[in-house]
Amino acid sequence: MPDDVVLPLRELLLMDEDIRRQLRDRRAFLWRTGLAAHPQRCPADGAALLWALTEDPKDPKWLPLNATPTRAGAVAIYRDGGARIARVNPPADVPGGRWDTHFATCADPGRWRRPRH
Repeated sequence: MPDDVVLPLRELLLMDEDIRRQLRDRRAFLWRTGLAAHPQRCPADGAALLWALTEDPKDPKWLPLNATPTRAGAVAIYRDGGARIARVNPPADVPGGRWDTHFATCADPGRWRRPRH
């Protein structure tokens, strides 16, 4: 699109809605197809796990969380469509509970953590 072309506001809003819908559909697909592949309990220490996808729109990752919320937790959760989305280190004014990543409390986190790229 040439630089001198300006789209009307309505077209910009429709583009934003379409992109948001595509992201929500992608997250919902990942959620439906991937949740069953993750254990309900940690194999190392038997703790109950809650799974969420990270907010990264291009490459969301699965994040294991302790199932019980805590006041000082570093992760807030919200729903996007059917998917549970994790917001890491959210601002203090974000409503809802907080959870800790299971890696922070796991008996053997190095065994299960994937290397970062």
